[in-house]
Amino acid sequence: MDYRIVEKDPIKLIAKVEQFPNESIDDSSDVENEIPGFWERSRKTAVFDTLKEHALTEDLYGVCAPISKDRDYFDYGIAMLHDGSQIPAGYQIWEVKPALWAVFPSIGDSPDCIGETWERILKEFLPGSNYQMLDDTDFELYPAQKDDDLFCEIWIPVMKKLV
Repeated sequence: MDYRIVEKDPIKLIAKVEQFPNESIDDSSDVENEIPGFWERSRKTAVFDTLKEHALTEDLYGVCAPISKDRDYFDYGIAMLHDGSQIPAGYQIWEVKPALWAVFPSIGDSPDCIGETWERILKEFLPGSNYQMLDDTDFELYPAQKDDDLFCEIWIPVMKKLV
């Protein structure tokens, strides 16, 4: 599986955030289309324009809070790197801690490739690598400048497995 390990300083994102049921992660659930629906609604409204007005770059992020068994919902945000300006109503700052990241290219021409990449991360990378995933924010990065076959990159926080 193609990946790279990256150390990254903390990042501060301006984000439009919604909550989704934990079941939206489960492939057998009918709510799995809720996050793509959030992206579609955001495209049809001024969300992207508002984010761009307060962003350093045009790279887009899909940020996901860790899933907790103690809660029925998790936060998911559509975000951009914040330029430090005042946060408009309905938006918030999402701080991503510094971490060691495993970065996976998600290759394809539709959002389906994201689920396929996650499946490979969970079934191939995590069991077979020297890394374990941390219980912290992970994100998809949709670079403004990207190769034709790259849909996005999936960034997961990791640490070396203790032997």
